[in-house]
Amino acid sequence: MKLGLCLGAVLLLATGAAYLAPLREPGAWFYAFAALVFVVSPLIGAVTAVLATRANRLRNFLAAGSALIGLAALLFVVAYAVYPEFERTSVQLTPYCGDFGSGDHPPPGLVYNLPGVGTTTLMTSDAESAVVAAIDFAHAPFPSTVYLVHKSDGRILWSMDFANDILSAALGAGTLYLYNDKLGYWIDARTGLPTHNFFTIDNYGGLSPTDRPVLVAGAATGHWYMETTGVISSWRADGSVVSRRHFTFNSIAFSCFIAGLTGSVTQL
Repeated sequence: MKLGLCLGAVLLLATGAAYLAPLREPGAWFYAFAALVFVVSPLIGAVTAVLATRANRLRNFLAAGSALIGLAALLFVVAYAVYPEFERTSVQLTPYCGDFGSGDHPPPGLVYNLPGVGTTTLMTSDAESAVVAAIDFAHAPFPSTVYLVHKSDGRILWSMDFANDILSAALGAGTLYLYNDKLGYWIDARTGLPTHNFFTIDNYGGLSPTDRPVLVAGAATGHWYMETTGVISSWRADGSVVSRRHFTFNSIAFSCFIAGLTGSVTQL
């Protein structure tokens, strides 16, 4: 039985490692590799365990197969849920965040004039889409409305109102990833419709009084920190998979803009 367990473990570890490292986790291949890890490798290990023994073959087959499937499930949890918790980047907010200054609101470099709405704050954009926020800077906690805009014709594809301005946005692979603090909204950037996910995993922690808000949390320091990176996995109803994709978020919090790439903080 030990031979079967060892062989099955080596096969599933090698298969999982090949998907995560050299192949860089192609979503189109996820289910094929999942079958190799959760079905084929345990089956080979269980059959080997049976062939190596003469007595209690059914029991050995079930025991070896169950142990290897359990190992595969453990590795999945570690790779997709535990390890990403240590891949975090946070930016400390400056003392003036939350104060309404006397300058332009928002600053000229972040202005996006949206037809029918007026002056908004540009959160992020790509070649086709822009994500902007209209914020009531005069009334804390700064209620806001986020718009997904088709840049070529200025059409508003999607919008949502929020009670505050704790917002983070990133665009990737045709999807808008938007968070109101820790609550995520994933929108198809081409249609403005919500994506249909049947299972999702993400490590995004939003606004926090520490720079390690989940597994490695420290004591509150009296400062606020905004996470600017996230690792997201999603399994969609159409069969597509986003596997541990890393995103950099531009954020707004307490009337300040946080640039994800540089970590700079600008008062709005």
